[in-house]
Formats: sequence, C-alpha cells, structure tokens
Amino acid sequence: MKKRLAILCALGCMAFGTVAFAADSKAAAPDEQCYTPDKLITLDKQDVAKGKGTLYGKFSFTRDMPPAESAMKEIGWMTLKKGASIGLHKHAFNEDAYIIISGEGIFTDGTGKETVVRAGSITIARPGQSHALRNEKDEPLVFLDIIAQNDTYKANHPETNKK
Repeated sequence: MKKRLAILCALGCMAFGTVAFAADSKAAAPDEQCYTPDKLITLDKQDVAKGKGTLYGKFSFTRDMPPAESAMKEIGWMTLKKGASIGLHKHAFNEDAYIIISGEGIFTDGTGKETVVRAGSITIARPGQSHALRNEKDEPLVFLDIIAQNDTYKANHPETNKK
C-alpha cells in the first residue's frame, strides 16, 4: 500500500509539480529583501478570470509562500500581449494593485467604468471590489501586480467566507 501511494505521489509530482519544483530550486525565500531577475519564478497563466490569452508572469514569490503574518502575498512582473486580458473578478478579502510600467491598457473597475492606463498609472481593487485589465494595442502591456492581504480581515468580516 505504501509503495502504491509513493508511486502515485511521484506520478502526481511529475505531472503537476514540474513548474513548482523547477521554481523552488532557483526561487528566493519569501522573507528575502531583494529578488534579482535570475531568482524570479516564471508562472504564465491562461484565460485568467475568464479573460483571454496568456498572462505572462515573473514573481518574486507567489501567494502560497509567505507566512500568514506577512501582508505582502504576491509580487510579480506581468505582461499582457495584444488581445490578452484579465477578466472582471472580485477580491473577497485581499487587495490587488497594478502599477503600469509600459504599454497601454483598459482598466475596468467594479462599476464597469473603463479607464485608459499607461506608464505611471496605479490601479487597486480593495476587499469586496472587482477589476479587469486588457490590452488592445500592439505594444505589450507590462505592469507590476502586488497582492496584499490582512489576514485578520476574514476573521472580522465572516460574510466574505460564504461561497
């Protein structure tokens, strides 16, 4: 039985964990203070939040890595190429900020209002708010994505735990 479980675990790791294991071998710890480009974790995602295309990501750490007492849960260099988007989605108990580095995009807030964003623009979705981002231009849209979470928020707002 133990042998069978070990084989299943090994197969699961090979099938689903290749990126995670590759990332762990070069990734800096979530308590590092400086993340050089060679230490960033590559994590590209398809059709994020029912958006379109590929969201290319290079992360200092991902949201499953920091301890609960850390407010910063994820920081990444993100790229949306022409026609790609992050669909409209709600943040139940974390905050998500986009800091636009280059290119031009269309930011949609929770009310449906669209705003053109360019280098220097900063957007944020706070707990309970929704947002989306898309690139309709030829130039890639490059932005920093910073996710923060106050872990006491869930405890103080039990309504966010409902599905």
